[in-house]
Amino acid sequence: MKNSITKRWQEAQRAELDWWQNWRRLPFYTNHSFENNWRKVLSHFLTPSEMSNAQTIIEVGTGPHGVVRYLFEDASIKIGLDPLLCRFDERPRPNKNTCYVAAVGEFLPVRDVAADLVVCINVLDHVMDAGQILGEIRRVLKPNGRLLLEIHTFPKIFTPIMFLDHPHTYHWSWSGMLQLVRDGGFEIITTRQFPFPVTLPLKSWAMPNHWKYIFGRHFMRLSYVYCSPILPAKSN
Repeated sequence: MKNSITKRWQEAQRAELDWWQNWRRLPFYTNHSFENNWRKVLSHFLTPSEMSNAQTIIEVGTGPHGVVRYLFEDASIKIGLDPLLCRFDERPRPNKNTCYVAAVGEFLPVRDVAADLVVCINVLDHVMDAGQILGEIRRVLKPNGRLLLEIHTFPKIFTPIMFLDHPHTYHWSWSGMLQLVRDGGFEIITTRQFPFPVTLPLKSWAMPNHWKYIFGRHFMRLSYVYCSPILPAKSN
């Protein structure tokens, strides 16, 4: 079983690397601005004061164009973590307040109770152990810290057959994602769902490598949960 999970995780990593090597060729990412996209996303969840008060930000699965590359310019420290970091063609560069570390989310190289905010966007369906990653995020968050989590979710009717989608190690429905967060020891503050934000030209229907985007456009949702770690009950 463990070998099967590891093999599927390796497939997921290869698919992720391939996507980042070819994303500019996709017709629906013409003139895409990651910075504008992240600003719009975070505006749905964080107030301006929360944005400015977050001094230690960790992004799990940062990729080459993650949140910490573009936002939180005034933070004391931003840490971007990704197991593929050394293999991206468009590798993000560290600066005075941003560092990048090649690491998996199951074992975050960060001390306990360090982060004001953890961002984890489109990551958990590519990993070996989603529950362990949430446990690690909970460990590194301050008691009043926040997690912004995004997962691509699908209608529950599709999840039994999604094992055919080998480049992904997990698939969740919306209700399954919410249960995952609660089981991970987090209290949900707010949630949002958005349709898959691509416009597909008609010629895409004739291109097999675009069919997954057609499916996503009709059935997938970008599902966000903004939450905080549940504090242990105080003993009397």
